Amino acid sequence: MDNILLSKFQLATGGGGGDIGKRIGHGGGDGGDDDGDDDDYFDDFDDGEEEEGGLFRRRIVVQELFNREFLEAVLQEWCKTMSNLPAGLRQAYEMGLVSSAQLVRYLSIFSRPTNTRSFSRALPGWLSRGLVGRTLADPSFPHKMAFEFMATFFSSVWWEMNIRKERFQQEWDLVVVNALTASCCNLMVLGLLAPCRSYGSTSRFDFQNTIEKLPNNIFEKSYPLREFDLPKRISAFFYKAAELSLVGVVAGSVQGGVSKVLSSRKERRLSVSIPSVSTNALGYGAFLGLYANLRYQLLCGLDQYMVKRFDVLGVAIFFSTAARLMNIQIGEASRRTWLGEEADPQYSDRLLRAYKRPEVYADQQDSRWFISKDAMVSGLGLLGIRQGGSEAALSKPRRKRVVRKKVASG
Repeated sequence: MDNILLSKFQLATGGGGGDIGKRIGHGGGDGGDDDGDDDDYFDDFDDGEEEEGGLFRRRIVVQELFNREFLEAVLQEWCKTMSNLPAGLRQAYEMGLVSSAQLVRYLSIFSRPTNTRSFSRALPGWLSRGLVGRTLADPSFPHKMAFEFMATFFSSVWWEMNIRKERFQQEWDLVVVNALTASCCNLMVLGLLAPCRSYGSTSRFDFQNTIEKLPNNIFEKSYPLREFDLPKRISAFFYKAAELSLVGVVAGSVQGGVSKVLSSRKERRLSVSIPSVSTNALGYGAFLGLYANLRYQLLCGLDQYMVKRFDVLGVAIFFSTAARLMNIQIGEASRRTWLGEEADPQYSDRLLRAYKRPEVYADQQDSRWFISKDAMVSGLGLLGIRQGGSEAALSKPRRKRVVRKKVASG
């Protein structure tokens, strides 16, 4: 009798529920003792709340799906049809070249009133297609562009403040020109080297079709209709070097011309010397084509590795952002060396120490032969392009003899 009462009591407290007067039992709860089905299932998985590896756990790579059924399911989920897609993407959709992940990326950015969509619609057609293709390959590309521009601009201004010191306010227009040029050039390098997805594009000439089949950087992944082997990757590096050199020559010419016009209106001597327009153009061309090209190529490979390596998106974003900040600082520190810019000795602590020597050198402060020994060497000198006047081409023993003669005659 006691066993029967006990069993009824347990049944009552178990929350059987489910009877609803017709003897249809749906199992109810497990009595509230937390020893039921949940713990039976999650006992070996620690309630499914923690995963092995923590923040730095390795990401499980899932292959992209190109099945037509998955693509139609994505369109239905977003209440769209194939006619809502742009012409290039619609053609790739019909050919089965777009994966479900890429379609989700496009719809999540360009099917809603986002800033990226508004910006892409304001651009010309070929620029808009380039933005869409790069966003399909890397959803964070618009954010990288904004971050790269702002970080480069403020980093350039910071370097200008350290060089110009108290003359910064009087030369703010030159600072803005230099900072804007550096920021726009970095944006061009980032955009030209970013991975992109393009489908069905054909050109009139064969060499144009060959160029379009090259990757944007040596680490870009292959995708349907674009198989990148080692020769193509090597060819892409040199092609991008030539392309970026041309961009640098144009940007350097514009920046050098504007700087010359602004400097001519200054009554006092500038705190930083301005190279000639030709030197500035060649310096920017060499800087973007060789140095910036190599740095951003490696940065693209690092970004791709971070996304593949870390499962936690925040960790990948943190390391990628830190690498970009370091890359920008390195670029700003070396850009003036490649351009051949020199700080005026009157405002440079490093060069000012040269004038605190015996008075035999005091009368030679305005002579270029004296400070050329301690001035920054232009990056064009690394390419065999000599900077300065005729005395810059003299050998080291010859310069020493010239110095002794000048000191003796003084």
